[in-house]
Order: sequence, then C-alpha cells, then structure tokens
Amino acid sequence: MSHDEADNHGQEANNSADFNVGIRLRAVRKARGMRIEEVAEKVGVSKSFISRLERNVTQASIATLLKVCEVVGITPAKLFDPPATSFVPAGKGTPISLGGEKMREYLISGGVNDDMMVLYSEIDPQGGSGEEPYTLNAAADMVHVLSGELEIVVEEQRYLLAKGDTLTFKPSLPHTWHNISPDQMCTAIWVIVPPPSGN
Repeated sequence: MSHDEADNHGQEANNSADFNVGIRLRAVRKARGMRIEEVAEKVGVSKSFISRLERNVTQASIATLLKVCEVVGITPAKLFDPPATSFVPAGKGTPISLGGEKMREYLISGGVNDDMMVLYSEIDPQGGSGEEPYTLNAAADMVHVLSGELEIVVEEQRYLLAKGDTLTFKPSLPHTWHNISPDQMCTAIWVIVPPPSGN
C-alpha cells in the first residue's frame, strides 16, 4: 500500500452529493479510454484505491488527487465545477421575492443554471404582480398554470389562463398578471430565458 493510499485508508468520502468527485473522475477516465489499472500504475496507488475513489468510498489526499487529475487529463478546477444538473425535491424550492402582492414564489431551477430561471408561484385570490405594468430584460417568458386561473395582460392584450394552459410572451413588453378568483389560489410555473438582468 502506498503512502498516499495509507493516509486515506478507511476515510469516508464527504460531500460526495455536492461534488461527486469520484463519478467525474470515472467519467473522464472512461472518456479517455483508460483502464483503472493504467491510472493506478501512473499515480502510484493500487487498483482497488482508484476503484474506491471513483465510487466515493474513500478520499484522496490533495497530492494524490492532483496526480489522478494529471493522469486522466482534467484540471482540478474543472473537477469542482458546479454540477450540470440540479435536483429540487417537491416543496424545497428557494423562497425568492421579485415583488408582487398576496403571493409567494420559489426558485426551483436551482443555483446552477445560467440559461434560464424557473419559478413556482402560489398566488392568493386577488394577488398578482400589482397594478403597474413592468418589463424584464429577458428574451422569453413562459407561464404554465397548474391550478386556478390567471389573467395576464401583455401590451393591453388580455389572456385568461385556466389549469393546464400555457402562455409564452416577450417579457420585455409591458405586462401584468393577477389571480382574479375571489376565493381560489392559483399555482403556476414560470420559465424565464435567460434569467432577467438589470434593464
């Protein structure tokens, strides 16, 4: 057993859900067409150590991890890039306030997506964006009503959406939206592409 391997024997991998270091290393190794034995030999550790590292069962020392990265051809910075996927369990969206009245909004696209913003809205009866039309610096906005009804006015064009209805429009146009029901909540999914920036 090598010195690096001995230092890490029996250590449980931490934060594997956050970074999945082993999974990334295995994906890169396979993409390069390299065998575990080949990587282990070049790094100076055993085949079983590399296998455990790729399964996030054990951790490598910084020095060993740098050697593994060098051998498989990936920079350490890339190894710790945020994941390309984001799983948000039901009811676990991040509360976010973009204004509005009698409503609650939750970010459900996670914090890793620079291409779009996805929001889940709970709009109480008579709640909505407010009386004053507003614009967003984004290319497209899509809203899909999950329950209740939602009135959306885009440049004085009125749309009444019911459960299952979807509307796509340019958010750079002045618009407002309201739950016009006197007693029923409206829930909706909004997809804004790209995430709005300052005007």
